Amino acid sequence: VLKVIATKKDGALLVHPGPLARGTWAVGAGVTATVATGPRDAIRRAHSATHLLHNALHKTLGEHAQQQGSKVDADWLRFDFSNLSPVGDDALATISADVKAHVAASAEVKWETLPLAEARGQGAMMLFGEKYPDPVRMVSMGPMAGGAMSRELCGGTHLTNTSQVDAFEILHEEGVSAGTRRITALTGEKARRHAEEIEAAIDRCAQLLGTASVATPAAVTDLLEQQRGLKKQLAGGEPHRPGAATLPLVGGRVTYKQKKAALIEAARMLSVAPLDTPARVEAILADIKSLREQLAQREAAGPLDADTLLAGASDVAGVRVVVAEAPGAAPNLMRQLIDAVRQKTQPAAVLLAARQGDDKVTIVAGVTKDLQERGVAAGKWIGPVAKAVGGGGGGRPDMAQAGGKQPERLPQAFEVARETLAGMLES
Repeated sequence: VLKVIATKKDGALLVHPGPLARGTWAVGAGVTATVATGPRDAIRRAHSATHLLHNALHKTLGEHAQQQGSKVDADWLRFDFSNLSPVGDDALATISADVKAHVAASAEVKWETLPLAEARGQGAMMLFGEKYPDPVRMVSMGPMAGGAMSRELCGGTHLTNTSQVDAFEILHEEGVSAGTRRITALTGEKARRHAEEIEAAIDRCAQLLGTASVATPAAVTDLLEQQRGLKKQLAGGEPHRPGAATLPLVGGRVTYKQKKAALIEAARMLSVAPLDTPARVEAILADIKSLREQLAQREAAGPLDADTLLAGASDVAGVRVVVAEAPGAAPNLMRQLIDAVRQKTQPAAVLLAARQGDDKVTIVAGVTKDLQERGVAAGKWIGPVAKAVGGGGGGRPDMAQAGGKQPERLPQAFEVARETLAGMLES
């Protein structure tokens, strides 16, 4: 048994290379060739779909959209074509709909060998710079939707009817070089499975956001506004209060085309692949929950400002030292608080810490300029403190930041902070 994995031409010979699966091989042996119909049919679907796609590109973008290369596999295709700019979502939707219309038209697919001049006279698509034999093999599909017909010179394996493509789904469009774009698509069973995944993804997003599937992009806009507003509030700025999201009215049956468009738009807003959208929405929802918990912690802790911090300061060798927890404070807010303390009094050294959940703590330290001149550096001060909470970090002499994974050890870390600073001042 020899497994054929490719077909190549060597002079006048057609060569079928592949590994010997079992048995022996000898010159003169009889051979029975068997076609693996499943994989071959899947390749036929993908290959015939490239012809339909080429035709659709011409209709939507113009005849300049000439094939620059292609690759087909089982129910998968990659098609490169000439186009100076990216193909927009609306144009892609039109191209996809055109291919699907050709599939639905159940047009006959046939091939014939005829003189090159005759094929050219019938309008067969010929690639610029390509050398063709004479006679040539012309593959025709049609008449299709709108009376159009696809004619291309091609030696590949094809279906006998466009309906056998079964299903067609564009995965993505991208640039491969200057003036050349690429479309990757699926056919048959792979296309159907992909469509099911698309529907499942948008339905999951809608469920997470508590909205209709087609309203997901508007709900994502509102979600991102909430996240930005909470982060701004934690950073110490004025909270941004988003208005109510304007959700589109939804009436009647929602089509797959509408669902797919909604998922693509939501994915674009979140900068992820369409099928990764539900996971990204879940992550943002979790982040919003965490941000709200941090804000609640800050409110419960009471006022958090320079005067409050200085009220709890200690005096070490004539230096005002603040070592305190800043519940719910983001790093940016802690830096602002340290700057405020340094403006009010000198010499001063400030180290603030904020818990973020049960397994994370952020520490920020700063010292005044006169302490830096005496050799006290914030980056050196913060190192042993971070180590005490199972982390590390550092920074400039005036300001440093670190993190740790053991918030429960903050009391011990604060003791380390006081002892470390006292040692630095003594030396």
